[in-house]
Order: sequence, then structure tokens, then C-alpha cells
Amino acid sequence: MKGEALGALAGGRDFNEWRFVLQSPWGRPGLVVAVVAALAILALSVWGTREERSWPRRALLVGLRTGSVVAALVLFLQPALQLENVTRLPNRVAVLVDGSASMGLEEHPGSGTRAQRAARLIERSGPAFAEWRKLHNVDFSTFGSGGGRGGGSGGGSDAGGGRARSSAAGKSLVEAPRAGAEIEPTSEEQLARAVPTTGEATRLREALAAVRARYEGRDLGGIVVVSDGIDNGRLGAAAAARREAAGRDPEASDDPLDAESRDALAALDAPVHTAWTGDPGLRDLAIARVLADDFAFARNAVKVEAVVRVLGGAAWRGRRVPVVLRRDGAIVRTVEVTVDPDHPEQRVAFEFTPDRVGKFLYEISAPVLEGDAIPENNSRLFLLKVIRDKVRALLVAGRPSWDERFLRGLLKHNPNVDLISFFILRTPSDVEGGIAPDEMSLIPFPTEELFLEQLRSFDVVFLQNFNYGPYGIGAYLEQIRSYVLEGGGLAMLGGDLSFTSGGYAHQPVAEVLPVELLEPGPVESLLSYERARVRLTTEGRTHPVTALRLDPLENAARWEALPPLDGVNLVARARASATTLAVHPTLRGTDGRPLPVLAVSDVGKGRSLAFTSDSSWRWGFSAAGAAAGPGAAAAPAAATDAEGTARAYQRFWENAIRWLVHDPELRLLRVESDQAEYRAGERVRLSIKAFDAEYRPAQGIEVQVAVTRNY
Repeated sequence: MKGEALGALAGGRDFNEWRFVLQSPWGRPGLVVAVVAALAILALSVWGTREERSWPRRALLVGLRTGSVVAALVLFLQPALQLENVTRLPNRVAVLVDGSASMGLEEHPGSGTRAQRAARLIERSGPAFAEWRKLHNVDFSTFGSGGGRGGGSGGGSDAGGGRARSSAAGKSLVEAPRAGAEIEPTSEEQLARAVPTTGEATRLREALAAVRARYEGRDLGGIVVVSDGIDNGRLGAAAAARREAAGRDPEASDDPLDAESRDALAALDAPVHTAWTGDPGLRDLAIARVLADDFAFARNAVKVEAVVRVLGGAAWRGRRVPVVLRRDGAIVRTVEVTVDPDHPEQRVAFEFTPDRVGKFLYEISAPVLEGDAIPENNSRLFLLKVIRDKVRALLVAGRPSWDERFLRGLLKHNPNVDLISFFILRTPSDVEGGIAPDEMSLIPFPTEELFLEQLRSFDVVFLQNFNYGPYGIGAYLEQIRSYVLEGGGLAMLGGDLSFTSGGYAHQPVAEVLPVELLEPGPVESLLSYERARVRLTTEGRTHPVTALRLDPLENAARWEALPPLDGVNLVARARASATTLAVHPTLRGTDGRPLPVLAVSDVGKGRSLAFTSDSSWRWGFSAAGAAAGPGAAAAPAAATDAEGTARAYQRFWENAIRWLVHDPELRLLRVESDQAEYRAGERVRLSIKAFDAEYRPAQGIEVQVAVTRNY
């Protein structure tokens, strides 16, 4: 009836709303004054008729005066009926459902997973959604599918639960969505059937920012979040930091939201409501986060921290749990933590020293305890790139010589080498005339400091014509052997104080050399002073140590052009596991084969090199004299040859150092990928190169590739 009357008043026009308005120009102040005046007049009217004894007469007077006041108010305020044709534009309500992998958890047998609870919640809320649609557009989305790459600091499936509620209005968006904030549109029907559990993490703050960005410029009436709990993104990180601060400072606020998180929520310009799908009673021990740098320096201490999180661990109280750090499956360090439910998060620190450069896969893991709901999150992988600041080299020489001078100068002027060098000028017995040792200008050899305290800090050790006997080093030869087996590099160079003539036969160091030593005897039987030019073996033509030129033919020609050596140490033969790179042209070993002059070997985790001459310095010096010889016409060619020979000396020893310190570019199996990390389902591109022990392309090699998921 009211609609028909309004239509008649409007002359047949279609109006769907009406309201009373005041057309007076006086505004709200005039309305207040008029009402106050009218009330005052009515009060005075009642007061003025108080002596009237006839109640009908008195009521009539008051009624007439009231009518006059009402008429005056109508004239003063000018009320009217305003008719309107209103078209309502519904705003939007976003329903976000957590699609992370932790939604697939089942806290108790038979209780159903969190995703199943979320699906039942969506199904039961069908009537409420139908009512919302009368005034709003309701959109459904899932979040958690975007992984992002957070480095070594976090991510992963969450476990447990929590509630949050906030509302805000009147602020503009100040935060853009970041990696890991993708939201996937879906429908109410699909969610009622099944909620996906394929996402990598719950990053609520990032997902809310993505929702606000999607509806930028449109009216967002509200956001409803259906999730299982603890946030793995910036919101959760901020909450964890505040909990940690509250643990250190009893007076600190226990509010999980910091100022930045509150500003981010307020910037949504829409209320946020949450529905929790978790269930109390979940028991879980997890490596929640790994705090590690992207790179480290070889031979330098590295500190890596892991956050061990225990939920519902009352049954495990007091349990000592070993947390293990592994590199490529091998145990590096083990630290024990004690389960304390009052402190659900504990930090575990690992300190270790990488011994070689390259990219290495590390894993931090804890055992799976009885009742652990999520065994998959008991380990976490991270990639650490180990680089070399400088090659730390130790050079120990038995006496000053041209060979020592040239090698020390080469290492000293190489900007990539940090050199510590010693050459012996006196032994402990060289004290004459009653002079006290502390009064001599020459310090005694720092045996204990070098070979016991600092040995493992060096990448490579050169023993150059050095006899250990007079310096009390015999007790430390086992340390040098262990150093090589554990990954160090050792190079022994020739001379009358080296190899067997230096007393190394039957000593621990001899076990890691690539050549077998002769039995002790007269010096004349252990040395050869025959001048000869070394000859490359078949293996030496392709090995990186002897690669003076990239082309094998040019490389062989360069070696043939090198000056001859002044002599060599005699050895028995090369070890069966060693690779002989250069031999003497005339001398033979005890096995009847050409005598090894240059041999290399992999020993345990380390490497060793034997060069049985003390005159390689001639490769960088003798040809220079030829350039200054008689014959002006021949001088330019001689100078060019001298320059090439000098470069050959430098190239040879630089190659030897690179090989001894396990340069990643010289590995026999080299695997390279187009990315450092991959998401699940992402295509992986690998480049694999395989070489044999002589660094020739390997034939018929079968390479097995194992793919491990990083939870």
C-alpha cells in the first residue's frame, strides 16, 4: 500500500525509497533553538493554567497553545517528504582459505584433517553465504601456493594453531604483495568438496596484501580467513621476535602484533575475521628455520643457527634430542637440546670450518620421536656457497736457494695467495760461544705452532728441500699425514734434503706422497745430477697441472721448449693410485719404467704432489739469459721465447696450487644448474660434465641423479 501511495504522489514515477527532510535554511542550530523555544512555551502554558480549576478548560487551553506551537514549528522548519530512486551497488567480501600443506594434518587418529574441517565449515556456511550475497559479492580464494625463496631463513609448512581478529578503516594501502603471496580464485562448491593442501607455507600478511591489491579501486567490505594457525611469513616472524623479546624482558608486551604489522592490517581498509581449523593436542618437533648466510669463506669458521620448535611436547619433557648438521650426508656437528614445553622454540648453533670451495648441500635434522605428527619437518636443507678469500699457503724450505727464492717470490706476489714462509738458517744446536738462544737474532723454528696449532688453517703446504730431523718435527709428521687425509694439499719439492735424502722414508708423510721412496743409503745413491729435459706422459698431456697451453699439441711443444733440469731425486716408483705427469728421459725406477719427476695423487680427502727436482726455477730464469746473449738479429726471438718460458713457470705452479686446493673448476664430475633452488613441479635443467683421472672426457660413464625434496 505504501508503495502505491508513493507512486501516486510521484505522478506515476518509480521511486523505491522515501524519507522526511527539513527545508528550513536554519540548519541544526535553528532546529535546536526552535525545539527549545517550543518546549519553553509549552512549559509556560502549563504553568499559566495552573490556577484554572476546570480540567476540561485547562486541557483545551493547553491543547490550543500546543497546536499553535506545532504549527509555528511546521512553518519554521518546513518539513517535507523526499522521494528517491536508489540503485544499490554491492561491495565485495573476500573469503580466503589456507591451502598450505599443513592443512592436510590430522592431530588425532579419526579426527579428520584440517582441510576436511575447512571444507565442512564452508559447506555448513552455505546459508550464511546466501544471505551475504543479497548485499555483497562474495569471492572465494585459496592462498599458500606461492613459495617464494626466502634464503636460509625460513618457510616451510606450519603446524599448530592461533586466532587473530582485527578491523581497520580509513587508511590507504602502504604495502605491496611479495613473493609467496599468490592467491588462487576458486568457488564455494569446490571448497565445500575439498580444500587443497599443496601450498608451501602460510603467509597471511602477504596474502592479505595481495587481496587488497586485487580489489584496489573497488569497495572491499570485509575479509574472512579460514586457516590452521601459525604464520610462516612476516606476521609470524614479527610475532616470534616479540615473544623472544618478552622472554628476555618480563616487562615487555606479550602482544604478538608489532607496530608494522598493525599498520599493515590497518592499511587493508577492511575488517578481517578468522576461523580456526586447528585442533589442540598436536605433537610436533620441527626444524622451523635455518639462519645461515648464502656464502662462506674456506678455512674460516662459519656459524649456522637453527630454530628447533616443539609443539605439545609435554610427553617429551626433559628428553635430550640430538640435532645433527650434515654436509652431503656426512656428519659435521651434533648438538643436543633438551625438550622444554615452557620454551617451545630453542636456537641451536653450529660452528664449523669449510675445508674447500664450491656449492655444498647442508642438512640440519632431528630424530622422529614417538607421536610426532609431522616427520617431514624434522629436517631442513640449505645451500652454502663456499668461496676462497685467498689461498693460505705454508712454505718451509731447508735452506736459501734459487729454487726457494723463485717459488717464494711467485707466491708472495700472487694477490690470491696469503703466504707464510720459513727457510732454515740455524738449528737448535747452532749455538756457539755460550750465547743464550734468546740473545740470537734468528728465531728458532716454530714447530709446535705451525704443525700442531695452525696446520689445518692452511690450504696447501710446500716442503721444499726440507729435512725435518734437526728441528724436532719428527713427532709432527703424523699431523701432516692426517692434514692431507682430511682435505689438505701437500707438495714436496726435490733437493739433497728432500725425499729419502731428507729422511722421509718409512715416515708417515711418505704414506701420502704419490711416489714410493727408496731405502735410506748414501746421498750419492739417492740423487742424480744429470741434466735432462722432462718428458710429458700421456696423462700429462691433458692434466690441468701440466696444462701450460689449452691445445694439447701446443702444450707438448711448450714443455719440450723448457730448459733442462739440473738433476733429480731418485725414487723407487710411482704409487699405483698416483698419476705420473712427467718422467725423466733416461733414468728408470725399480719397476723398470721411466723415473717419475712429477706425480700427483688423491689421498683420502686431500691431494699431494711430488716434484723431484730443485731446479724448476730455471724455467723462469735461464731463458732470460738467452735473450741477452750475442746476436742482435736473434735477440727478439730469444726475448719472446724467454717471456713464454717465464710464463710457463708461473702457469705451472699456479695450476699445481689450483689442483691441490680442489678448485671446483677442476673437478672430475661437474654439475651445473640454471637456478640455485627450484619449486615443486618446476623444470630442472642440469649440465653434467664427466672426466677420467687424467682429465680426459670420460666415456661410458653412468651418472645417477637423485632428487630430494626440501621440506
